[in-house]
Amino acid sequence: MRQDGHFSAGAEILPANLVQLRALARQLPLHKQKKVLNDLAGSHASAIRGRGLDYAEVREYQAGDDIRAMDWRVTARTGDAHIKVFREEKERPILLVCDLRANMRFGSRRALKQVLAADLTALFAWAALEHGDRIGALLFNDEQETDLRPKTGRKQVLQLLNELTTIAPSASADPQQRMQQICRHLRRIARPGSAVYFISDWTGFDADCEQQLHAVTRHCDLVAVHISDPLEAELPPPGLYSLSDGQQRLALDSTTSRQREEYQQAFSLRMNSLQQQLQRLKVPLIALSTSNADPLPALRQGLGLGMLSRVRAEES
Repeated sequence: MRQDGHFSAGAEILPANLVQLRALARQLPLHKQKKVLNDLAGSHASAIRGRGLDYAEVREYQAGDDIRAMDWRVTARTGDAHIKVFREEKERPILLVCDLRANMRFGSRRALKQVLAADLTALFAWAALEHGDRIGALLFNDEQETDLRPKTGRKQVLQLLNELTTIAPSASADPQQRMQQICRHLRRIARPGSAVYFISDWTGFDADCEQQLHAVTRHCDLVAVHISDPLEAELPPPGLYSLSDGQQRLALDSTTSRQREEYQQAFSLRMNSLQQQLQRLKVPLIALSTSNADPLPALRQGLGLGMLSRVRAEES
């Protein structure tokens, strides 16, 4: 059966494009995901935590109970030992964090970075729906953020897609300060046992952000998806170029080899620094480019899902 889903091109986040990505959802079985950590020595994989535990009730302590589950407040109030009882959550919370700041409104090839980010967010949501997981989101630009608390069902996915297409463009702000705010916000809302997918170009990520995400990784599985454009990694062929954000116009000079080398080195240093920070957190980093018409194979590989299975066309 032929798949109709494909990733978007262009400068706009269009509802129809996000909806049709559902055709690719089965190629992203998140429940089979492994945590893949890449480093200079190679890579290794470990299982993700799986479904979380949900608080159920408090009852009196019985011989053999785990004292780590002791409810000390109830114990102190009643004078008798009580423990907390938990039950396994039927649906795993999936929390999708999507960066739509001004720095994501950039692209020199197929699509803007924010268009690819929205596509990936939609694809993750459709994949979670396939497995019956609860889907939540944190969408943010430079001025505001939108929280969708985890819920199941197609209606939740469609609400998420609507939010992705209606969030208003914002004026550029301090990227470091804004990323700090979002990481603190994520720390507050991420429920224990959640799988968190953070999709961004990671502009402004610093030591404070790393500290906030460390707290998140203590009780959640976090995956970092990095989106870049080829023009950020390497200057175009020697020449003078005109760049515009729709309001201002700048001249880009790539004529000298020294400029080109320094530019390339600066990008490599930023990527290496981010990779080292995330490795300290034991967070896998999946690097995707706007120039790739089909980032799904790289996404699957980064999630430890192996090679993309080929779907054979079936004759009608």
